[in-house]
Amino acid sequence: MDREPMLERIAGARALLREVIEATDLPLIERALLLADMNLHWAQWNLGAPVSLMPETEYTAERGRNPE
Repeated sequence: MDREPMLERIAGARALLREVIEATDLPLIERALLLADMNLHWAQWNLGAPVSLMPETEYTAERGRNPE
């Protein structure tokens, strides 16, 4: 698979994860999904995508929360 389609799929996976993260009220599930998002974030980073240094800053900025 070429780089651009790979980055699109990873971005899509992260978007799906965020939907579930925002919908859950179970802290253990939220944390597990945040870890999955972090790994996808680093995959984007390693493929050269312009992402922030820390995935938490992307997530909390979108969600309007302070980092935990």
